[in-house]
Amino acid sequence: MSNSPAKQAAIDALLFEFRTSGNLDNAFDALAARRLGVNMTDLHCLNILESRSGLTAGELALEAGLTSGAVTGVIDRLERSGYARRIADPTDRRKVKLEVTPAFYRRAEEIWSPLKREWDDLLGRRFTNRELDAMIAFLRATNDLARRNVERLRSAT
Repeated sequence: MSNSPAKQAAIDALLFEFRTSGNLDNAFDALAARRLGVNMTDLHCLNILESRSGLTAGELALEAGLTSGAVTGVIDRLERSGYARRIADPTDRRKVKLEVTPAFYRRAEEIWSPLKREWDDLLGRRFTNRELDAMIAFLRATNDLARRNVERLRSAT
């Protein structure tokens, strides 16, 4: 089924803004990484660990798109920086999981809290609950699409 020209134009404008948002997010992250004293890969892994604490090295490697050797280097650097630590899995002492540290949260607070406050204010003032629900649905749909395509590319190698 083909979209009407007006609908296609709206889709194209939305995707343009979505990509611009991603680019600005990357620019912010580059500055945040510099402020934290880590590289972009390490920051990406910190973000994953912060949102999904308790990952194994293998799970982190898979989610970050890294090899097992590369993720070992990331973990070593993050431990040296004091931003992440290895912890024994309470259900299986043979497994080691990773988590971010209070030191990371203290530094992250300085960087991301002002942005979070502005997000809360802007989104709360500008959009209704229904509009926010539509944005959540959009992001969930695009995240599912992205996951499928990450797996497609991963499988093609």
